[in-house]
Amino acid sequence: MKPTKKLYSLFVIIGLLYLPVYAQDNVEGYSIKNRWNTKLSLSVNRNNEWNDPVIEFPNSHPFQARLNARAECNYGVLNWLEVGGYIGYIRYKNFHYFLKDEKFRIAFAPTFGVNVNVHLLPFWVKNKNCRWELYLTAKYGGTYLINYAPIVGESWTFIDGIFTKIGEISYNSNRYRHIFGAGVGGGVYFWNLFGLYAEIMAGQYSYFPEACRTDWTARVGIEFKFTPKRKKAGVGEENMH
Repeated sequence: MKPTKKLYSLFVIIGLLYLPVYAQDNVEGYSIKNRWNTKLSLSVNRNNEWNDPVIEFPNSHPFQARLNARAECNYGVLNWLEVGGYIGYIRYKNFHYFLKDEKFRIAFAPTFGVNVNVHLLPFWVKNKNCRWELYLTAKYGGTYLINYAPIVGESWTFIDGIFTKIGEISYNSNRYRHIFGAGVGGGVYFWNLFGLYAEIMAGQYSYFPEACRTDWTARVGIEFKFTPKRKKAGVGEENMH
């Protein structure tokens, strides 16, 4: 590596180390420290539900896209950093055997996870009442498929009067499934309380990767923020110290 490149890399490393310190000391500017943030959101993801054979749409995706809802809560531990968790649910098809008959049943499963958000605006915005937010986020979550019975074998669809093979679906008996990824999010608040936000993430976002893999997801929703006021010590308490 050339000396110029080494010096440039050193400046970058120093800058990355200095930014969190600057944001932490930037108490006079925009900060999310001690802030509670709750979110209600929706996203669309494909699962293991096959699309019904429709002759009019022969090129439709073999697996259906379903909405999943989520409630999330975050807390600002630093001027620029918040951590939190979420709960929600997903809908999927559960495959059951009843004697010689095969039946599908729609089932629901809980989802849960944790996330870390690194807010970027505290690094340069001085306005304490800034209503915008922009952040990098990383999430890890999972679900537990209660009474799950997996699909085994081949999947088929009905196109133009004939059955066409989609492909092999591998056996996966795990009831616990996980997702993970990282991305970027942003939002805007109104009246310093209520806001709208959106996120786009890349990673592993399918609870049924053996049937349909999803490498990205998008989420939109509403959010609320609340920052508790710090209690000031009374005159009598100050004199005791």
